[in-house]
Amino acid sequence: MDIIEVTLPECFDTVEILPLSDLHVGDKNADLKMFERFIQYVLAAPNRYLVYNGDNIDNATRSSVGDVYSAVMSPHEQKKWLQKQLEPVADRILVFVEGNHSRRTTKDVDVHIVEDIADHLGRADLYRQDEAYIKLKFGRRKSSGSQMCYTIYVTHGAGGGKRPGSAVNNVELLGLGTDADIYIIGHVHKKLVYKSAIRKPDLRNNNILTEERLFVVSSSWLDFGGYGAQKMLTPGAKGPVPITLYSGEKKIEATV
Repeated sequence: MDIIEVTLPECFDTVEILPLSDLHVGDKNADLKMFERFIQYVLAAPNRYLVYNGDNIDNATRSSVGDVYSAVMSPHEQKKWLQKQLEPVADRILVFVEGNHSRRTTKDVDVHIVEDIADHLGRADLYRQDEAYIKLKFGRRKSSGSQMCYTIYVTHGAGGGKRPGSAVNNVELLGLGTDADIYIIGHVHKKLVYKSAIRKPDLRNNNILTEERLFVVSSSWLDFGGYGAQKMLTPGAKGPVPITLYSGEKKIEATV
């Protein structure tokens, strides 16, 4: 896994990261009007950026769990619609990561839908199939004058579980194998934020530092019904989880 290095304007006092996953364009329950308003929200401020994290088209096939016959768009139409919606914010997307729904087509016919979307938007270099690690710089530290730097680990997610605790357990496990300031998953259609901390030795000053970590599970954009009702899942809050990064000193906040 390589590192995606992103340097944003030094003048930003804050940067807002908006995970985008599980929109499920093509599903009859997808709230596309809400998504269209969201795109306008992104455009309303220059410091708002997207993390594309899979399953934004439903991509039901004849061999998949989803029902291809209940889809309101074909997979091709889903991709074309989403590409058009993302064109105004193409330069605000930090990474493109696959989800399990797009992997259906990869497995069946070796077509990488998310890579196609990234390529259409002129951002093919930001496509990652399974996971991504972002090094994001902006602003300045008050103490040293050096650039602020945040690290973000992104993967779509896997597994299930009907209770929120299962999603928290899944995302927290990422911290056992990868060091980052922020961890982002989707997949489970729950909106959750969890903070923890890790102690690290500061060998230069001979003391122990405590660093916070933020774990984010971004929700879907689906109204309740269909697959969720069939599997006796509970309705979840829709839309993204905004993550705010601060200049001056390292500080991260997330809003559910």
